Amino acid sequence: MSKASRYEWRDQQASLQERMKGFMENPGTEQLQAVLTEMHAYAAAAQDGSIDIPERFIAFS
Repeated sequence: MSKASRYEWRDQQASLQERMKGFMENPGTEQLQAVLTEMHAYAAAAQDGSIDIPERFIAFS
């Protein structure tokens, strides 16, 4: 996995986590729709190969 691919994956993960956090803080139809849209975009990117997903991921937080 290249450094650029790793950064792209990390950015997409961060975006998805922020959407989920927003939904958890303020549940509603609009926030849920934003989470689902973000998840669909992530899944589509993974399926078409535009992002690489690392085999292992270690979180330090």
